[in-house]
Amino acid sequence: MPNASQVAYCGLFCGDCVIRREKIGKRSDDLLRVVDTVEFQKLCVGLPVIFPGPCKALSKIDECRNVLGAMSELDCERPCRQGGGSARCKIRKCCKKRKIAGCWECKAFEDCNTLDWLKPVHGDAHRMNLRIIRDKGMTAFLAGKKNW
Repeated sequence: MPNASQVAYCGLFCGDCVIRREKIGKRSDDLLRVVDTVEFQKLCVGLPVIFPGPCKALSKIDECRNVLGAMSELDCERPCRQGGGSARCKIRKCCKKRKIAGCWECKAFEDCNTLDWLKPVHGDAHRMNLRIIRDKGMTAFLAGKKNW
């Protein structure tokens, strides 16, 4: 069974996170190192000339480098309640200030504007998880379906 320490303050399950699970930050760093080599830069100039169809996109390597740079910032070694996740997380700051284990212990989470920070990525998944934890407990949440 999954470990309760992988449940984020917001109710999301860190074990399901593609950033953490797939090590997006590290993989992006590794690829960025290759992209920045002189050899690869030469390929990006020459291959679109030799193979204009399949290699045309290589001429946009600077855009790729910018995307990889942004992705390399997506680094998360540990679940947020163990010090991982974003240091800028407003939800973590709120829970620590209130000295609660997670938003499920807060009576105001249903209407909390701080939780709206996650809507662009997670919609209402975190609130659905918080309701399950509040109503059925952590053990039931860990044993069941986790919304993402």
